[in-house]
Amino acid sequence: MMNLCWGSAMATITGQYPLEGVQMPTWLLRFDKHGACTSPATRTLLLDKLASGAHSDVILFSHGWNNDFDDAAAMYARFLRAFETLAASHPLSRAGVGFAPVFIGVVWPSIWLSFDSGPQIAATAAATAEAVEDNAAAQALADRVAATGELQAVERLYALLALPRLDEAQARELAVLAAPAFGTVADDETGTARSTSADELLAMLRAMQQAEAGTAAPPRPIDDWGEAAPAADRAAELQTAGLLSFLDPRQALRLFSVYQMKDRAGVVGAHGVASLLRDVIAAAVSARVHAVGHSYGCKVILSAVCAPPPLPRPLNSLLLLQPAVSHLCFADLIPRSGKPGGYRRALERVQAPILSTYSDDDFPLHRTFHLALRRDSDLGDQDIGIAADTDTTAGKPPSNYAALGGYGPRRAGQRLVDPMPAAAAPYPAFGAAEAVIGLDGSQGLIGSHGDITNAATAWALHRLMAR
Repeated sequence: MMNLCWGSAMATITGQYPLEGVQMPTWLLRFDKHGACTSPATRTLLLDKLASGAHSDVILFSHGWNNDFDDAAAMYARFLRAFETLAASHPLSRAGVGFAPVFIGVVWPSIWLSFDSGPQIAATAAATAEAVEDNAAAQALADRVAATGELQAVERLYALLALPRLDEAQARELAVLAAPAFGTVADDETGTARSTSADELLAMLRAMQQAEAGTAAPPRPIDDWGEAAPAADRAAELQTAGLLSFLDPRQALRLFSVYQMKDRAGVVGAHGVASLLRDVIAAAVSARVHAVGHSYGCKVILSAVCAPPPLPRPLNSLLLLQPAVSHLCFADLIPRSGKPGGYRRALERVQAPILSTYSDDDFPLHRTFHLALRRDSDLGDQDIGIAADTDTTAGKPPSNYAALGGYGPRRAGQRLVDPMPAAAAPYPAFGAAEAVIGLDGSQGLIGSHGDITNAATAWALHRLMAR
């Protein structure tokens, strides 16, 4: 017997992992932060079961960030219950074994910090210092700073993070200390990469804080698919407007956790889930294979689909639910970079079209998340950038760094369906010439970033599987 999960409910199950209220066979496979599968015995049993030919369809699903094992299992169960309810009223037929699906849920260590809640730093100095010392994000940021600086810099970093708020001088000092830990950003004018400057990091931290506070930044016009003012200019505007008289140091931990979880999702997908996906396709010779991702789980799945070597055969379908990846990830050409989107290869490895939801009710992806990721590796891959206007509709992306889950796919032969069909409503015909279909879940169909276990999203998978 092996330890299957972590968290409050420790289980020692090898084999199927039953999900509450779900009828189809369900399996959960764990991966560590390096992409290594830590459920080898269960994986072997699963592949043997798939090779028996007993299943008509395989659904492989990856959860997003900030989910522990219990969270992931509960989310999978909610989605599958909604799906099975629709499958009961709208049966899916298959030749031979009939409709006999099996579910595989990926579980990866995505817990860190969310945009909605930071580390619970206490008010007193002593309690605050202890909270920072015990915070995983603070320790990881300190480790990265230590690799590029001196011990004195790390100690000063901890001291600044322990403060309840930072004045102008302290905020700049924090940015100077932490900037080397954030890698590089894309230079849109030259197409080259450069180190993150303290001014840019400070502007990103302030922009995140301003967006979360719900105050509107002074609008600036941008050209078509262009960028807003330089980071330092944006910070100056916000300061002049009186919106940023202090900085919450937790913004640095939030931002660093975004970078860390983004990169981890790519590692888990390319190094671990890619191998699983190839094995599943090879074993389930007669079954249709479908993949689903949510949030950073979309990066896990897309990295798995696009990693070398090619899949044994194309996936039968791919559903991306509020993906925390670039809206240009499938583009034929990214403006200014002259390169295709980082996941364009998926268009060759998945039967068209890929379905991808987006919603202006997804606050992190539509209004906040894109303020954080601006490295060269983010542009067109999981790049999401600086919003320059006050538009709150899921319409035109505000910049090259907009999120797929916030604004829908662009420059990829896409079709945008507004609104996405509700449960049991007719779907537009799927045409082979349409690589990607964006489904606008605004106006209550997808009411938040995590609202992806409802009848409308389950119906999207049902319609893909009904082809």
